[in-house]
Formats: sequence, C-alpha cells, structure tokens
Amino acid sequence: MQICRTTRIKNRMNIMHLNKLVITFSLMALSACSSIPIMVPDMAMQSAKPPTLESARGPLSAQQSKKILARIKKDGVETSIFDKHLALIGEVVGSPLIVGNKVDLLIDGPSTYAAMLSAIDNAKDHINMETFIFEDDEIGHEFAMRLMAKQRSGVQVNLIYDSVGSISTPKEFFATLKESGINVLEFNPINPANVRKEWSPNERDHRKLLIVDGKTAFVGGINISSVYSKGSFSGSNSKSQKKSAKTDANQSELAGIPWRDTHLKLAGPVVAEFQKLFIDTWQQQKGDPLAAKDYLPALTNQGNEVVRAIGSTPDEP
Repeated sequence: MQICRTTRIKNRMNIMHLNKLVITFSLMALSACSSIPIMVPDMAMQSAKPPTLESARGPLSAQQSKKILARIKKDGVETSIFDKHLALIGEVVGSPLIVGNKVDLLIDGPSTYAAMLSAIDNAKDHINMETFIFEDDEIGHEFAMRLMAKQRSGVQVNLIYDSVGSISTPKEFFATLKESGINVLEFNPINPANVRKEWSPNERDHRKLLIVDGKTAFVGGINISSVYSKGSFSGSNSKSQKKSAKTDANQSELAGIPWRDTHLKLAGPVVAEFQKLFIDTWQQQKGDPLAAKDYLPALTNQGNEVVRAIGSTPDEP
C-alpha cells in the first residue's frame, strides 16, 4: 500500500511498543507519492538477514539476539508481523536494535518541560537541543534563561532551530542566546543572505530533540512553546493561538482547548545514536565547529527496553 501526502513531512517519529519491551523510534520522511518506492509484499523477507541487536559493548551474538527477540515475542499472538517489521526496517535503514535502555513516557507538555528543565539544570558537560519551534514566550524565556545559565557555568550549549518553524521569534531572541556563548544554528535559513547550501523551501527540520551530557535524550512531538504548557485537560494561552483567534472569530472557541502531545525520555546506549543524528545535522548545515566536549561518553545499560533510532533528513529523496 502506498502512502500519499500532498506536503512533505520530514523527521516524523513513529513509535511501536511491543509487549512493553520493544520501542522503535522512526523520524520518518514522507513526500509526494511519486517519491515513495513501490514495496513488493514480503520483499524484506526474501533476502533479509536475522536481526542483530547491540548493547553498550557492541553487537550481540546471533544466539543472544535470537534469545532476546524470542523473549519479546513469547507473550504475543502468533504472527509474522513482528518479524516482517524488523526485517523491512533493517533492510531500509540499517540502524541497529539496541538493548539496555530505559524509556519514560512523558504524557504532555508540563511533564515534558519539567523533565527537560531538570535535566538541563543538572547538565555537567554539554547540552544539544534541536527543535522546530522555539517561541519568544513564557516557556521559551524559561528555557532560554536555563540554557544561558548553564552556558555561563561552563556547560557548552548547542542549539539548532528551524528557520520557518521559529519564523515569528525575533532574531534578537537568538542573538541574546549567542551573546551568552551558546552556539546557535538556524536550519535552512529563509533569508537568502544566510543560505549555506542549496535547499527547497519545504525542507524543514521537525525534530524535537534534547541530549544532555550524551547520556540522556528527549524526543517526541513537543516544541518549545507555551502552546504545550498546560496539562492535558486544561486550556492554553499561547501567543500563536491568540493570533489565530484575532484573525478568525470562529477560532475564539478553540482558545481554551489544550494542545497535547507526547514526548519520551531515554537513557542507555541508544542515546549515542540520537547524539550522532544531532552532530550529523550540525555538520550538514555547516555550523561553526562544535566545542570539544565529551559528546559520545561510554554508556552503560540502564533498563530492559530495545530501541532502534531511525533518522532522516529533509533533503533525502
């Protein structure tokens, strides 16, 4: 079955949680139907090798991998869907399944922001943040103040924000961050004078990624904006919603509806994979050289979750 979309959606995360032991993260790129390959049924199963898992120490043996996968499947209904999923994803992306991770579900904005700000406050070496929207509002200012405080304390902060997603945020806001020493990178600038590479206007960075000390990662659907600052069942007072209400009287009825999304906090060996995605984006965007920090520290097992981190970029076909 082909999936058709009229607009390109980049870096979307797809999560599958099987028997509470496997979580697979996909930052998927979908574009027009013409760019989606035609998949022959069971094509992955025709030539796929048995999936191999990795730990903090490297690849597991085929026997160890088989044992873990069997444990994951034993309580489920007898089906080949799981095998086909692993085979297809493995063939397409090549990123490993990694064992030994701890994953916490953050149900809405308040729980996500509390966890992220706590991690920022406790950072010792560096903070890498990548976000589509970084608004100049109450939540944006709270994050900015915490990030600048850590930068002044000697923790290197590196920030990637999307030029279109954060188009309503004044340039002075990011200039203040830069003045504090934070390394700030604008993803695919819409100002022609600042363009660093060829790109299409709809090639945007929709990731919402925070990595602290190379040991803790946050990923999901929540941007840095007051639109997410209320709980799942309370209203929102974001600047963006207020603007919408002014332009369309009918939107005033929506002003009290919360914007709920979900985020995840991860610890364990898979954090290195998310760190590599951030560093790769920074380099592809030709950002200033990153300060010498311990971006890929030695990691140990933190839990029982098996995670695959799948990254894409908006310029992929």
